[in-house]
Amino acid sequence: MTYSRQRDFMFCEMCGTMLTFESPKYAHCPLCKFKKRVKEIAGNEIRYTVSAETIRRELGISSFDDLEEEKELKQMDYNAKCKACQHLGMSYVARQIRSADEGQTIFYTCLVCGNKQTENS
Repeated sequence: MTYSRQRDFMFCEMCGTMLTFESPKYAHCPLCKFKKRVKEIAGNEIRYTVSAETIRRELGISSFDDLEEEKELKQMDYNAKCKACQHLGMSYVARQIRSADEGQTIFYTCLVCGNKQTENS
C-alpha cells in the first residue's frame, strides 16, 4: 500500500479523482471534497515509462513484425545495377504509393553496400 500511495499522490485517497490546487495550503478533491495538505505532496516526482510499442500503437504505425514480413516479400532483380558500387543484382519491393492510375514505385536495396534507390515504373 505504501508504493501505491507514493505513486498516486495526485489522486484522492477516497474516490481516486485527480486532486486540484485551489488554495496554497490544501489539494482538494472536486468530487468528494477530500482535502490533503500540500506539504504531503510537495517534493514528489511523477515518472512514467513509454515503450516504442506503445507509441506505435497510439500512432497507428506498424510494428516490427510487419517489417519482418516485408523482408520476406523482397524479391531479386538480377539485372538492376547499384548506382553506388555498380554491383549487378539488387533486392526490391514494389509498392503502390501514388494514385491508382499511375505505376508502382520500386524500392531497391543493394545486398553488397546497402545503398537504397527508387524507381517509378
